Amino acid sequence: MNNIIIFGGGTSGWLSAAYFVNNLKTDTKITLIEDASAGPIGVGEGTQPLTAKFLYACGIEAHHWMKPSNAAFKYGVELDGWNNEPYFVDNDNVNNTVAAPHLYANKYFADKPYSEFAKWHPAYRLAKANVSPKLSPELDSNFNTGPDGYGAVHFSAYDIIATIKDIILDKITYVDTKITQVAKGMQGISKLIDSDKNEYTADLYLDCSGFKSALLEKTLGAEFISYKPWLLNDSAVAIPTQYTNPKDECHPYTKATAMTSGWRWTIPTFHRIGNGYVYSSDFITPEEAEKELRDSIGEYDAPANHLTMKCGTHKEVAIKNVVGIGLAAGFVEPLEATGITFTTATVTSLCELLNMGNGTWNDQMRDSMNQGFYEMNIEILSFVFAHYYFSNKDDTPYWKAVRELDLNDLPPFAQQMISAYYPIPQDFIFYSPQSMFSSVQWWSMIHAGGGYADYNPNLSEDEKTYLKYFTDTQTFRVDKAKETFPNHYEFLEDWYKKWNV
Repeated sequence: MNNIIIFGGGTSGWLSAAYFVNNLKTDTKITLIEDASAGPIGVGEGTQPLTAKFLYACGIEAHHWMKPSNAAFKYGVELDGWNNEPYFVDNDNVNNTVAAPHLYANKYFADKPYSEFAKWHPAYRLAKANVSPKLSPELDSNFNTGPDGYGAVHFSAYDIIATIKDIILDKITYVDTKITQVAKGMQGISKLIDSDKNEYTADLYLDCSGFKSALLEKTLGAEFISYKPWLLNDSAVAIPTQYTNPKDECHPYTKATAMTSGWRWTIPTFHRIGNGYVYSSDFITPEEAEKELRDSIGEYDAPANHLTMKCGTHKEVAIKNVVGIGLAAGFVEPLEATGITFTTATVTSLCELLNMGNGTWNDQMRDSMNQGFYEMNIEILSFVFAHYYFSNKDDTPYWKAVRELDLNDLPPFAQQMISAYYPIPQDFIFYSPQSMFSSVQWWSMIHAGGGYADYNPNLSEDEKTYLKYFTDTQTFRVDKAKETFPNHYEFLEDWYKKWNV
């Protein structure tokens, strides 16, 4: 394989380029073609822990990207208004000083109200205390060394693209042009032609064209499977706001607040707050959604960015000499901030396959890509669907429709995923090495929705004694951490000053 063309910039295109430059073992020319005037598609402010590891694998360390992209740490997601009381899904990777929820602790609290679990939940308590999940380079051995020193973050996708460009631009062939024609051939795509009649050819094309899926779907006819039967949301409106008091408002977690026809995100980065409303256009108009969002945040001056989401997946993401990456391949919805992680996992798998095959691309590799992508996509669908399925909110037409969703209507693999945790929870289950959600995360979400109200873990007296000791010890550690860990914003402010970036 002599030449790979990445068609489209944005987050998926530039992340793909960065990873291939640093990890592809063959002598392959990487060309990225984008119409820079088009700009990125989405807002992209939340991540999963795997994002930091991916950037590290690209040779981009934290001091290269965190401050330039206004990154702030993220413990997890608080869901407010979805059930009788708020609940929290953590990243399962908080600072080693205070461990994430333990599966057996979840069992200990299974027959108790979620509020009792929340009083103990380490990540939730620290998040609500607004303290940083990091101490200092001197006290945290993972702080500044290796990929595990950083977990999930909030950041500006626009800014991180600029950072990646600066780092890798001289290592790739970059073309800023508008592709006006795509020609097909026996191998799939034969060439791309721009508005000046220049032609571009490659052995492999990565479709990073966003929801348009210009190569994979429009040109090669990949079948798209909509998630509309299971996930109602198809639109969003975003409005950034400025801090009034960042010390109090820059909280280290995403907040997903139930609205009349969907949910609202609150994502504090280092420099501002990202706000948005993810909704179903079947129940509310864009104008009504924008008004409801503005009323909830109290900000009327900032412009609104309206987005249409194409939620679903292509049946095949690898067809002939094309592989769909990011939104061009599929998208669930933003609830668990899986979009970027979805991209990074796909790129990682593709690069590994090419390295194993010494640069070859064949049917076996395509089959592997398609199978892995499907399992990963369905896992995300399952987890996001479960948030709605286990919600008990039903006070608007939208939420009444959510309550009517049927678990048995899901694709079989999704049903299998959920059945592993409900109604009888199992121990640690991971369907693939790239699984994004652990057992403790499933437990926390289902528990909050009342899914384990009738579950009796039948713990022995010895287990109960151990678990009381475990939870008491962890509670003590959390109390000490709240006293020791610095304020989240103040820590970032001081840290970035020391970095001098």
